[in-house]
Amino acid sequence: MKYALLKYRDQETNIGDYIQSLAAKRFLPQVDALISREALDETTENAKIILNGWFMHHPEHWPPSETLLPKFVSFHINDFAKKPLTSPKALAYYKKHQPIGCRDKFTLQKLEENGVKAYFSGCLTLTLEKEKYQNTTTPNAIVLCDILSHKNDVSDTNKKSLWKTIRNPHKPIINATKSFLKEYKEKKEAKKIIEKLIPKSILEQSITVSNQDFNATTHEEKFKKAEQLLSLYASAKLVVTSRIHVALPCLAFGTPVIFVRPDRDTSRFEGITDFFNTFTIDQILNTEKTELQQQFTNSSKIVKTEHLKYREQLIKDVSQFINS
Repeated sequence: MKYALLKYRDQETNIGDYIQSLAAKRFLPQVDALISREALDETTENAKIILNGWFMHHPEHWPPSETLLPKFVSFHINDFAKKPLTSPKALAYYKKHQPIGCRDKFTLQKLEENGVKAYFSGCLTLTLEKEKYQNTTTPNAIVLCDILSHKNDVSDTNKKSLWKTIRNPHKPIINATKSFLKEYKEKKEAKKIIEKLIPKSILEQSITVSNQDFNATTHEEKFKKAEQLLSLYASAKLVVTSRIHVALPCLAFGTPVIFVRPDRDTSRFEGITDFFNTFTIDQILNTEKTELQQQFTNSSKIVKTEHLKYREQLIKDVSQFINS
C-alpha cells in the first residue's frame, strides 16, 4: 500500500497548512506522494490519504480521484465553498466514505443537513507530539503570533489583468489607496486592542513571529518552517495568537495559549474555540483595562484539557485506518 500526503498551492504562504500535513504525516509509514489539495481529482496515485484541514480554494476540483482511499477526519468545508462541496456528486462521495470526521461544528451541521453521517472530531493537530518538537533554543519564550494581523494567503491574489488596467487606468490607484488606508486603520486598531489586553510587562518580554512566510518558495522549505515554528510553540512559556493552527498545536504540547478571536470567517471556529482560553474583540473593547489584564494573566496560567478526549479518539481512528 502506498501513502500520500497533502501539499498546497505553489504560491501558498500559510504555514498552518503545512502544520496540518505534519500532523497527518506522523501516522504514515512513509510518504510515497505529495498530492495537491487543489487538484485531488487529477491524481492517478493508488494510495491512502488523510483528508484533514480547510477545503478548498478550487472546489471545481472536488471530489477527489477514485484512485485514492481517503480518511476524512478534521475536515472543514469553508463557508465560501459550501455550495460546490455539498453538490450531489460531493455528497455521494462523502456517503461512500462516511462517517466524516469534522474539524468544526459548522461543517458537521452542513453534512448532517444533507444526510451524511458525520461527527465532530476536532483537529488532527491536537495529536502532535511535544517530545518530537521541543528544543532548548528558545525555552520559556512568550510568543505573539499573528494577533489580528490576517494577510492574504496568496500574495498575488489581487492582481488585475493588463486589459482591465488599460480600460480603467485610475481604478487600480484608487483601489490600492483604499486598501492601504483600510489596512493601516486595521493595524492601528489591532495595536490598541493588543496593548489593552496584554500587560506591558509581558509585551516587553515577548517575541513576535508569523505563521505566514512569503520567502519560502518550495514545499520542502515550507515544511521546514512549519517544524521550526512547532519547536518554538512546544518550548514556549506562553503563546498568544489569532491563528487556530498556532493555538491547536499549543494545546497538543501543553503550552499555555490565549486565542484572540477574529471577527472574520467565523465558520472555522465553531466548537474549536471551546478548547482555548479565548478573548473576543467585543470582550476586549467592553471590559475595563485593569480587569481585562487580570483576566489575561489568570488565563495565561491555565492549560485547558477539554480537547484531550478528542486527541485520543483521533489517534485511535487514524491509526486504525492506516493499519487496516
